[in-house]
Amino acid sequence: MRRWRKRTVAIVAAVALVVVAGGGVLIWRMTRPATVAATTTTTTAKATKTTQRTSVSATGTLAPQNQAYLNFPAAGTVSAVNVQLGQTVAAGAVLATEDTTMLASAVTSAQAGVDSAQSSLTTLNSSSSSTTAQISAAKAQLASAQAKLTSAQSDLAGATMTAPFAGVVAQVNLTVNSKVNGTSSTTTGVGTTTQVSSTTSTAAQIVVVDTSTWLVNSTVGMADLASLKQGLTCAVTATGGTTSLPGTLTSIGIVGTTSAGTTSYPIIVTLTGNPTGLYVGGSADVTIIVSEVTALTVPTAAVQQESGQTYVTIVANGVQTKTNVTVGRTFGTRTEITKGVAEGDEVVVPSQSVATGNSSRFPGGGRSGFPSGARPSGFGGAGGPPSGFPSDLPTSQGS
Repeated sequence: MRRWRKRTVAIVAAVALVVVAGGGVLIWRMTRPATVAATTTTTTAKATKTTQRTSVSATGTLAPQNQAYLNFPAAGTVSAVNVQLGQTVAAGAVLATEDTTMLASAVTSAQAGVDSAQSSLTTLNSSSSSTTAQISAAKAQLASAQAKLTSAQSDLAGATMTAPFAGVVAQVNLTVNSKVNGTSSTTTGVGTTTQVSSTTSTAAQIVVVDTSTWLVNSTVGMADLASLKQGLTCAVTATGGTTSLPGTLTSIGIVGTTSAGTTSYPIIVTLTGNPTGLYVGGSADVTIIVSEVTALTVPTAAVQQESGQTYVTIVANGVQTKTNVTVGRTFGTRTEITKGVAEGDEVVVPSQSVATGNSSRFPGGGRSGFPSGARPSGFGGAGGPPSGFPSDLPTSQGS
């Protein structure tokens, strides 16, 4: 009986020891700190020469470079209209005419005035009794008569309205037998600085535009104005188009227009060549190239610092070598290298580290896995199982 009791006690003790040991191991596994392995992946990239640009962007309206807003210079009656809207005309083509009866009479009258003034002056010059004042007055009368003759002759010549250049008729505000008031004509083109108001363009009797040469009327803000100058290269893309058209900044206005608290300044970009497929009044995006440089660059992430030295890691024949470099300007994700790297060198570009590993925590516990002050005493450190536990469980021996 005593022998059986001893055996039973030994078995119960062994079972209890197994349970306690298992619980301790479980707690150790749940409370051990996370094992984190930091892995850094890298890529390589070549040092290359790239073109870096500084630019100003704007949006504008397409217009022909050459535009003629034509009017008869003298009041009169329209005798003929030879063109219609959209018609293509050659340079010098007769667009419309005005009745010349009154205009020719005005020329005759003006010529008579010149002849009379000239005769008077001749008489005074040949007379010994003429005074200097009389001769001066006669000369003034002759000059005035000549000016009237020139004006009358211009009005008569202007009675035949012609196209100043080859183009397309964009506007016709004339009908036969209608009465018109005389006014001046305006022609714009490359090299001219004339600004045509909307009132002038709308009131023109006939408008001719040259659709083979184009410009863009646009505006820029005050912040961009200081960096612009005439002659800068531009790239123009018409709305809906895919082709970038070359151009030149030809005009920069210094008188701004303020709207909703923002001031803008007018600019004109002249397109190069004879682009097709453009439309008067269409919109276009403009990029003005303020500066353009070619520089040897590497990815900015490849540039590192250590002990006050700036370096990149160059890879050659599978060997990585830290090389001190001198950096220049930074262009977004790339940095200029002025010394230490040659074009074509392959450099290491480090990426972000990635953390991997285990992180077993006691549910509801703090960083150690247990609430503050709740860590059981008698357990080992973070690196091993709880102390005090045998490595082997005892076996019961019969007595």
